[in-house]
This record gives sequence, C-alpha cells and structure tokens, in this order.
Amino acid sequence: MRIGSNYDKIEWKVFNLDLLEPIGFFGDLIIAGFCFYFAYKILKMNTKVLFYNYWRLFFIIFGIVIILGAFGHLLYNYTGAFGKWFGWLGSLISSIFLEMAFISIYPNTKVKKILYVISYVKLVLMFIIELLILSYAEIDKNQALGLIVPSINFFLGIGFCAGYLGYYCQKTISENFKYFWIGFLVLVPTILLQLFKINPHQYFDRNDLSHIIVILSFILFYQGVKKLSKIDFAKNLD
Repeated sequence: MRIGSNYDKIEWKVFNLDLLEPIGFFGDLIIAGFCFYFAYKILKMNTKVLFYNYWRLFFIIFGIVIILGAFGHLLYNYTGAFGKWFGWLGSLISSIFLEMAFISIYPNTKVKKILYVISYVKLVLMFIIELLILSYAEIDKNQALGLIVPSINFFLGIGFCAGYLGYYCQKTISENFKYFWIGFLVLVPTILLQLFKINPHQYFDRNDLSHIIVILSFILFYQGVKKLSKIDFAKNLD
C-alpha cells in the first residue's frame, strides 16, 4: 500500500501503441456498461414523469463521459492532458441531470423554481472556472487541478440532491428514497481516497477502488428509482 503518492503508471503496449492504465480503462468501461444498462431499464418506466427521464439522462451522459475519460487515460502518451478535458467538462454536464431529477419532484413550486435557477447558474459558473483552469493552469504538470472543479460540482450537487433531498423525500414521500442518500454516503470515501492518495496496490490503485465504490453507489441509485417506479410515487405529485 502507498499513501500520499502514486505508483508509476502501468504501461500497456498493443499494436505498437504505448498505452497507459489498462486496468483503469476497463474499469471505466464497466461503469459505463452499468450506466447504459440502468438507462435502458429506466426507459421502460413511466417516461411521462420527469424524475425518471432525468435519471435516464444522467446515466446515459455519465456513461458517455466516463468512456471519454477512459480513452483520455489510455491515450495519454498521445493526447496529453488535453485528452482528459472532455471527461472533466462532460462530468459537469452529467451531474445536472441528477440534480434536476430531485428538483422536479420538490413540492414547493416557488422553491423549485429557485433551485432550478441555482442549479443552472452553478453549472455555468463551474464550466467557466474549469475552462479558465484548463486554459491557464499547468495541467500537464499537475492534472489534479483539472479534477478540482468537477469534483466540487459533483459532490455539491449529489450531496444536496441525493443526500439532503433524498432524506427529505424519504420522510415526506416514500421510504424508498433512502437508497439515494445511502448511495451518496457510499460515495464519500472516494474523496478521502483521492485527497490522501490512498493506493492499495499498483494493480489496484485509488482509481480502481473508486470505480468499485461508484458502481455500488449507482446500484443503490438505480434500486431507488426501480422501487419508486413500482409504487408509482409520482401519481400524488402535482
């Protein structure tokens, strides 16, 4: 185990290509597979309800974004940090659909409108800040800089919506909303893994462990959506 520093990147030579991080690459693809599967299953639910549509869009966009990120890592020797831009910027877009899902079912119409505005303004500000960092910071020397804004944006959005609103909805709408705030809590350790660079092994580093945590969290999210669809909770909403 190594804490506070990273292992050397695993090299992978295929068809005369000098690739990097094959384990992380396939881990990203597995997450994308789960995302697309969940999106497909949600498609069969009540698509007239925005809550389900937003969750489907979240999983689709997140799946696409993580594939872009996977190739950014794999082809780093050829694209440099620029190859990771699409994953970083795309993650800002994917998270807003999760936020919209919860905001769409908030019972107070006036507060709902305010939350929509806050979510959109947050997205625009985060996008601008991220572009400034990517354009002017020395990303090639310190790639962690490119992750700061997407990480803050994701955990702010998911913390308030899946965390706080998930707990609120559990108390006011359905017990099944517990899967969302529990899913958020499952994700929290990934912050510590990345912040303190906790790497169990060179062939199973902090990113690989984070992949497993993300999959577990997303399974809980999907279970919440699935169980809510079975009781048709949205029929009592305005």
